[in-house]
Amino acid sequence: MFNNAIYISPRYSLDDYSELNLSLSSNNQAWKNAIEIFIDRMEGRFLLLIQYYSDNIRVDNRHIDYSFGSMALCCLFIETLHQFYNGLDETVFRGHREAFIKFLTKSIFFSQYFTRRTAGYFYSDIRNGILHQAQTKRNTQLTFDQGEMVTEIENGIRLDVIKFKDELINEYQHYVDRLSQSSNIELRENFIRKMNYITTIDFVSNSRRQ
Repeated sequence: MFNNAIYISPRYSLDDYSELNLSLSSNNQAWKNAIEIFIDRMEGRFLLLIQYYSDNIRVDNRHIDYSFGSMALCCLFIETLHQFYNGLDETVFRGHREAFIKFLTKSIFFSQYFTRRTAGYFYSDIRNGILHQAQTKRNTQLTFDQGEMVTEIENGIRLDVIKFKDELINEYQHYVDRLSQSSNIELRENFIRKMNYITTIDFVSNSRRQ
């Protein structure tokens, strides 16, 4: 809430999206505006910080460990994309593990690096570890400047944070490109469904606060 308007991204209000009355039959300009709102939301909430952390691994020849903050945001972003892909209000109860495994093993950008086994380690050791215990679990390690994005080690994996971030941004940009094409009907239907959840929840939450 700012200046009596509810913002769903840094530059766009709830009304900016609602006024589009977006549907599959909306014209190209309406879809272009909707996608711009989505981009502003994703970059404002996740990607600009993720990129900043990655760009500042070293400051004045001093190593700054932003890996945990970066990966926490990456995990939130993955779950957000999963919900947009599938038109979900929230990830299915007790379905988080399978959502992450599917994301990492089916994506054209991650499938060459992850198996179901290592994707499961990512979910349990990194996603759950950072978000619930503020640390990675078992022997799983975060690093950068290693040869491969993912290396299986004894009792865990070693993950290159920079390589992971780069492919996640590629995944996001690929989604935006596909969303821009009117032929991707199911993708657009799910986008509308998720955005409707977002705008309804934001409106209801604000009404309760007043």
